[in-house]
Amino acid sequence: MPKFVLLLVLPCIALLAAGLAGTYSGTWSGSSGASGDFHISLTPGENGAWKSDVTFTFGGADVNTKVTSVKVDGTKVIIVYQFDLQETRLESTATGQLNGNQLDGTYSTKVVADGSAVDEGTWKTTVAQ
Repeated sequence: MPKFVLLLVLPCIALLAAGLAGTYSGTWSGSSGASGDFHISLTPGENGAWKSDVTFTFGGADVNTKVTSVKVDGTKVIIVYQFDLQETRLESTATGQLNGNQLDGTYSTKVVADGSAVDEGTWKTTVAQ
């Protein structure tokens, strides 16, 4: 590919990814019937790295998480985060797509200790105003 084409394409890709930056609020709904609030923030960092914070509610209580991985590809994002719930260390992988001002997708949760599946479901958020 000619260098001048790369010079035109790379900034466009960066702009698409930058469109994900922001704070999003919404809800999650699991296969078990549980549901709650869901909040994500995405911030571009240096050298193409991204930072994220994820919080959600479970049974009316706030659950804080530790984000361990953030991958952004255009308008798509994959966030992996860990948290403690009912004395068990869990890990969720949330995969989402930006459509206008909505960021939504699916998640799956497993037990960190043995990798056994716990729950899966969907989440829907809108950029916070």
